[in-house]
Amino acid sequence: MSDEIEAEIPVVETAGAKCTNCDAPFGENDRFCRACGVQLVPPEDENAAYKKWNAIRQLILFFVIEGIICACSFTKAFHTLGWLIFMDVTLAVMAITFVSLNWSICRPLLKWHNFSAGRLVGYCLLAVLASCAVGFAADWINETLFSKRESYTLFFASYKHPILLCIIFTAIAPAIFEELAFRVFLLGKLLVVLEKNQAVFLSAFMFGIMHMSFISLIWLIPFGLWVGFIRIRQNTMWYGSCIHFCFNFTVCISEIWQTSYHH
Repeated sequence: MSDEIEAEIPVVETAGAKCTNCDAPFGENDRFCRACGVQLVPPEDENAAYKKWNAIRQLILFFVIEGIICACSFTKAFHTLGWLIFMDVTLAVMAITFVSLNWSICRPLLKWHNFSAGRLVGYCLLAVLASCAVGFAADWINETLFSKRESYTLFFASYKHPILLCIIFTAIAPAIFEELAFRVFLLGKLLVVLEKNQAVFLSAFMFGIMHMSFISLIWLIPFGLWVGFIRIRQNTMWYGSCIHFCFNFTVCISEIWQTSYHH
């Protein structure tokens, strides 16, 4: 009777499939090797494990390089326009390189799927309002706790074309290259390793940490969550890029106006 039951469940041999422990062939339905008893790992699981390990290695390399460059902002010797250009160009090249190495998963995000002018205007208006609220809160915190005001425009004040430099390095460059780095590459790789919500939360946290400002985490992490979920929902980086630009551009304009007003 047992022979008849076994005959009804044939084992289909998989061509070329062999146990990695004893090199004995195994069937498609086998979960343990008949020769040595070791647990068998299906080829698709091996491929998934390789993709996860490759993603982890790239993420570690990304964090190390990004961390070293951003940590230089604490050193006064790097507080010059020349070093700012060098570091921003390095970060831009790094973002482009990592995106290029993962072109298959990054390419779809560079397209603007189902573009909606109404949605874009709504996002940008929210970004402007959020920037105004954050700017007011940041000024209050800095004046209350540290008795000082932070200003991006003051850094460029001693150089030619300070307003143009402020807009380029504070609004335009981050809107493109930080989105490429954090929402295209980083979030894309985290989705290989983690669940969607976990990936978005971790990418937002790393986005905040890399700005090297503890106080700024109060608004940088929520901002990272916002653009991260929009990137997931809309399957494109461009809404987030426009939001990022409007948010930072509003900061620039506000500081320029305040500086002109006080003078």
